[in-house]
Amino acid sequence: MRRLTRFTLAGVAVFAATAAWAEKRDVIIQCASTCDAAAAAVAQLGGNVSIRYTNIAAIAATLPAEAVVDLAAASGVKAIAKDVIMAPPAPPVPSAAGGKAAAAATLDAPLETRVLGTVELSQAAATQPADYAFNNTLINATPLQAAGNLGQGVIVGVIDTGTANSPVVPSLSGTVIGGENFVTADPVQSATSRLNDPHGTWVGTVIASHVIFGFANTSTLVRSLKLNSPQSISGPCPPAPPTAVCGVPMIGVAPAAKIYAIKVFDSRGGGAPESRVIAAMDRAITLRRNFNNGMPSVPVAGTGTENDPFRFDSLNIGVVNMSLGGPTLFAGRDVEDQLTQQMIDVGITLAASAGNDGFTAMTGGSPGSGFGALTVGAASTTAHERILRDVQFGVGIGALFRPTTHIQAASFSSRGPTADGRNDPDVTANGFATLAQGANGGISLVSGTSFSSPTAAGAAALLRAGAPTATAAQVRNALVATANPALLGDGSGPIDQGAGFIDVAAAAAALATGNVSAFIPESNPNTGNEAVRNNVHHLGFDTVSFSGDRFTTHVSSLRPGQVTQFFVRTRIDTTSLVVNLHNVTPANAPAQQNVLFGDDLVVQITDAPTSKVTSRGSAFVTADTSFTIANPQSGLVRVSLGGDSTNAGLVSADLEIVQQRDSLPKHTAKGALTQGSLTSVAVDIPAGTTQASFELFWDGDWGAYPTNDADMLIVAPDGSVNAAGATSASPERAVLANPAAGRYTVVVNGFAVVGKDQFTLRALADGRVLDAAR
Repeated sequence: MRRLTRFTLAGVAVFAATAAWAEKRDVIIQCASTCDAAAAAVAQLGGNVSIRYTNIAAIAATLPAEAVVDLAAASGVKAIAKDVIMAPPAPPVPSAAGGKAAAAATLDAPLETRVLGTVELSQAAATQPADYAFNNTLINATPLQAAGNLGQGVIVGVIDTGTANSPVVPSLSGTVIGGENFVTADPVQSATSRLNDPHGTWVGTVIASHVIFGFANTSTLVRSLKLNSPQSISGPCPPAPPTAVCGVPMIGVAPAAKIYAIKVFDSRGGGAPESRVIAAMDRAITLRRNFNNGMPSVPVAGTGTENDPFRFDSLNIGVVNMSLGGPTLFAGRDVEDQLTQQMIDVGITLAASAGNDGFTAMTGGSPGSGFGALTVGAASTTAHERILRDVQFGVGIGALFRPTTHIQAASFSSRGPTADGRNDPDVTANGFATLAQGANGGISLVSGTSFSSPTAAGAAALLRAGAPTATAAQVRNALVATANPALLGDGSGPIDQGAGFIDVAAAAAALATGNVSAFIPESNPNTGNEAVRNNVHHLGFDTVSFSGDRFTTHVSSLRPGQVTQFFVRTRIDTTSLVVNLHNVTPANAPAQQNVLFGDDLVVQITDAPTSKVTSRGSAFVTADTSFTIANPQSGLVRVSLGGDSTNAGLVSADLEIVQQRDSLPKHTAKGALTQGSLTSVAVDIPAGTTQASFELFWDGDWGAYPTNDADMLIVAPDGSVNAAGATSASPERAVLANPAAGRYTVVVNGFAVVGKDQFTLRALADGRVLDAAR
């Protein structure tokens, strides 16, 4: 087996000096069959296997950087991918420059708390719908709850930051039955501790809270509820003065369900490696598989306390919620996405958040891109936004902030389609200003697809409780088949809202007929270098057609919250895009527009990477505006125009996109690119050079399905290594300021390549393309 530590180029030991490149690489390895041979290869190359998965032929490993290429050629290795860091769950932030206030607020502590039992819950569901009626008029869960279906007997696994089992979180009293922690270095080792990040507890309360909080009738929350959702107040609530305590229910969709907390994010913040998230999914599958095989569901460790939760080796998990996500090069078919199907196979319905990357197309990540996932986008209702803005800025401001009454797709909610040509998300639920309780007991209005997903998870729990013989796939499919596409009034289509707003009662009725399919649909995509364009074409999305490098169109009458998408194919010869907006015209006269902001157009421009956002510009636009995107990545750049969610009326504009191209781009070298390939190209940088730049292109860029991943390492004359081109970008670029004169060696590594590919390398000194040295 060739070892790269012995590999030299022009007398330079390429990987001997790795100060600028990570000494270790964390990777996820798909095995050809069993992983014995792959694990042995990792050990032989000086690495170690950190995780060996149970339910899929894959391992996670750490090994010397120079050994990754050798590993690709080892027996038993099917594919290698970088172990990327998945961002921690976070609330959405404004999506445009000068954006409006963030969509979150913390409430004052309640004056009273009353935990509800089963009988009280059914009565409350029938009379006082929780969370501004989302259980009633929106997802239509109240009929099931009022009939006594509260999700009893269903266990929901929450893969997140941990879900608190603590007296300070009365909304989940008796709900959290145990948990497991996958963050070994975290000082907080309990998955049910109040010291964890609040996100996973917020998620848990959306699923299964069962409490009424008492707030003063003089509080901003209660005063706003009286204006915007009076049915959300429980019992009498006389006007002030005198001061009185008014009940505000916080009732989850499946308030009698149980939660098993699976912690993958560190209490101190930061992301989680994808390998850890996969391990948590793998563990949930094993717990359910062991239950299916007859293993008793009894605690095998722990005392059941907040800091020492029960741990099980067998558990009848019926639903899993994953309010997290990350990018994928192979939508539907990478390791994480494959495990969504494994969950379905063992009997788990998986709800996954679509992501909070904004309204640009093709930003939904994994595991939501898995075939087995029920991927959930977020909506924003008028009542939710008005109440939030009242809490933030004063009672009455909410009606000025949100003058329209129709439900919208939330502006932060990620959109489809997937790179293999599927509409995404699958369904929608409210994800804006949801009432939730955190790990430390604080009560907040929280926003994000993180909270539309557990709404759907709670819906799945109700269905599993009411139709125990239905399969996990049938529960998922029933929620998709019966979703209401007409509830949103902003013109949202399938890539904005999926099949529509979930309707739990309709899904239950469909399951009762026995006619819901148990088949999980997969895609049959085009593959190859133009595959993404071809895959989305059949969904009705075409790349813009340039005439003389110019594209123009008129965008007419966008409703508040409505979005239109433009896909621009960029290649090796694309040097820049210029996006111009002209004649931005609100339909309403100034006096009839939003009194706080006026009516405007919202613009988001996203670079070519799919399943995530790589922002190249965003703004609220009221006048002629221009955006220049220099050196876009290769693939489909998305230009997205929306009617601002706060608009009072329609808005129109003229769009112009100008592409600038290098008609005859010179190159330094071309060559073959395969899995694990290693090609070196030497260039001589002359004395006096102020800037040297390197660009590595390959055919299987972000416009290809699957997308290939190549790395570019630049070895200086002194042996130091620059790894700025060893990322997940396509192309890879690196710039050296005032480089020393001499011979530089560019190493092109096919890190994750399916089949055969071709690369093109350009090395430039002060803008002049260098020839390869001989």
